[in-house]
Amino acid sequence: MISCIGMVGMRRLALCILALTTLSGYALAHTPAGVAVSYDETTGDLSVAITHRVDDPATHYVKQVTVQQGTTVLIDQSYTSQPDKSAFTYRYNLPRLKGSSGEVRADAECSIGGSRSGTLYLGGKPLVVSPGGATPAPTQTPGCMVIALLALGVAATCIMR
Repeated sequence: MISCIGMVGMRRLALCILALTTLSGYALAHTPAGVAVSYDETTGDLSVAITHRVDDPATHYVKQVTVQQGTTVLIDQSYTSQPDKSAFTYRYNLPRLKGSSGEVRADAECSIGGSRSGTLYLGGKPLVVSPGGATPAPTQTPGCMVIALLALGVAATCIMR
């Protein structure tokens, strides 16, 4: 095999395999699967239920939760781990939302890449949460997927030479 591609080709192949191995961890990152927002008028608690399946919640977790009502940021909380490997709920006491109206949006950002949002509508209508059965579209595509595909293309080019 060395005679077909030569030593330079073998070095390129080894570098491409090393690059793919290094980037494969980033390719496994994903956005949270779901964000559901609800509000309890009696206690004034806003609940943000997040589904984000990970192997190790200490290294791959939801690092930031931001809650906005319109353009006003109500909560901007950073985390260094997540409490569970798959689903968990953060509760924030926001009594000023009692009797208010408008859209409340919660954004959950992954520590490795990507984010997802959930929306709650307060006001004259009954409280409505984003449909539980439908998975909302991510607000940001992980850049690591682009890097992984680029590395795969480089590896294929190295092998084809």
